[in-house]
Amino acid sequence: MEKVIFKEQNEEIFWKYWGVYLAKNEVSPKYLESTIKYLLAISGGNSFLYKDKSFIYLQEDGKVSCVFLPIEKKNGECSVTFNGDFAPAPIFDSDKKLERKTFALIDQLASENNVSKIMFSVDPLESVRYPFNYLQKYGYLDASLLVYFIDTRPQNLLKACRDRFQRTIKSVLKNNDFSVFYTDKNNPDRKLHREYETLHHKCSGRITRPQETFDIQYEELKNGNAVLFGLKYKDKNVAYLYCKHNGGKALTASAADDPDYDRLPLYHPLMYSAMEYYKKKGVDLIDTGQPSAPSAQFLYYPDEKQFNIGHFKHGFSGDFMQNFRGIKYFSEKQFKQDLDYFRTNIRISQNTTK
Repeated sequence: MEKVIFKEQNEEIFWKYWGVYLAKNEVSPKYLESTIKYLLAISGGNSFLYKDKSFIYLQEDGKVSCVFLPIEKKNGECSVTFNGDFAPAPIFDSDKKLERKTFALIDQLASENNVSKIMFSVDPLESVRYPFNYLQKYGYLDASLLVYFIDTRPQNLLKACRDRFQRTIKSVLKNNDFSVFYTDKNNPDRKLHREYETLHHKCSGRITRPQETFDIQYEELKNGNAVLFGLKYKDKNVAYLYCKHNGGKALTASAADDPDYDRLPLYHPLMYSAMEYYKKKGVDLIDTGQPSAPSAQFLYYPDEKQFNIGHFKHGFSGDFMQNFRGIKYFSEKQFKQDLDYFRTNIRISQNTTK
């Protein structure tokens, strides 16, 4: 008997099936229970979250689909988005019938909740399972980007980096004023994590997300799904890099630094240390996330700072991969608004690789 389990109706059973699917398929950290709760906390903290219609679709043969479906409301318009941006796309067992039924139910829920658009992003860490933008089969407009993946497979990681990066990393590692450290499940340190939180607020100039999200991050670290790298300069910890991993897949999730030391090469040694750490763990690729796409695209309008962040990521060993994204409109008004925004914000001069 087929069954749909909505998170809002039975959260315990929902997470049970969700966890079973993740364990069986070694899914990336973007779909961990902790990650989904983290995303909901951010959406709720920004007063966008309207409803959570996430569900598990269970077929008679035991095959399942797992769907994160947050409905946000902003300026009176509802959308399936995360913080106004693309939400993680559904994941499912390979079965065309299950796939069709899952997306039919998504459309039904969108209609019932007056959703103006759905924005999904296919996890590039799951490219083996989803090698093309399958969202297009269900009426989604392609809005894909390139995303930069760091490759830890070169025998000499340092030589695989950009020449200038090699010199910078070498100079830091040879300088006794600097030292890199990390904390993970084997040596969790709440004090260091609190310091990372403080620097996150300081470099942002404000509190950008709820305390609950930092608490979730620390639990992820203790549970073995995250590691926090830190850089010490003389007697002060000046920067942190938070990474997540699951199923042999890793991503850079957050960074924070003391702006009083921003003239120092803070993130070169941190990223390099993450590469060494994951190489030893047998993780071949690290998703650096956005911003890393080298040019502006539909619904992606990075400013100069974001372009510079992306250019920095490109200096490490690796290459671009496809970050499949799709958007489905249920409102002509919303479609026209997004097109007008695109026309206003796109900068043709930026559509060249740096």
